[in-house]
Amino acid sequence: MDISVVIVSYKSEHLIIKNIEKFNKNTRIFVIENAEDKTLKEQIENKFRNVKVILNKNRGFGQAANLGAELAKTKYIFFCSPDNIISNNCFQKLEKIADDLNDKFSLLVLSNQKDYTDRLKKVEEVEGISCFLIKKDSFSNISGFDENFFLYYEDIDLVKRLLNNNNNIYKIPVKYHSEGASHNKRYNYPLELNRNWHYMWSKFYYIKKHKGYFFSLILTLPFFLRSIFKMIYNFNNPEKRNIYYARFSGLLNSYRLKKSWYRPNLKIK
Repeated sequence: MDISVVIVSYKSEHLIIKNIEKFNKNTRIFVIENAEDKTLKEQIENKFRNVKVILNKNRGFGQAANLGAELAKTKYIFFCSPDNIISNNCFQKLEKIADDLNDKFSLLVLSNQKDYTDRLKKVEEVEGISCFLIKKDSFSNISGFDENFFLYYEDIDLVKRLLNNNNNIYKIPVKYHSEGASHNKRYNYPLELNRNWHYMWSKFYYIKKHKGYFFSLILTLPFFLRSIFKMIYNFNNPEKRNIYYARFSGLLNSYRLKKSWYRPNLKIK
């Protein structure tokens, strides 16, 4: 297929090579390295001639994915995270499905073990996606990912906008295996804080974007109040208290229409 692969990496040095090795050596791969790890760039590019590593200041998944899509000059773009390991003959299967559909689709969603489908299934409701093939024209026509999202909901927002523009999306019987998390486990706690902050910020922003401020406020207020209660309840447990504070802070900043400013407190080694 006329295809490029885009992988957004952040502290994923333990997985990224395993991921790349599953692809054909003639497939063009762009790794957008949000941790700006020069050692990892050198290691990958010395090992794989078909891979280009872009050192990128971390502005979130959406911005990095859009950068990769801009670099890709092919008809199709395949997006996957470092922890999404494709099955054997994945692209041959994708090519056959594209032919069977007479190329009348915009996006094909791969299935993991939990949501595997043994048949082609048209997606008509908004849902999250992780590992997928998209036509570059379809991606560009809706201006790619919304870069206001730093983390979470950018994929759901992409699907919603594609469906709103009458694009055909299919969940397909092609598997990928998820390793569970794309980052090194030694960063679990600071990234857990990061995830909780951005999950709540993005939740409010997504609903506000598509249904308005007031509706989003009503839907997220229970999460906001619960985070306050949990902070008080876990007063003597600093780690749990900080997690709920992150949720509280993410929502509060979103309520105040602040940009998604929080960043994980990690030192680049």
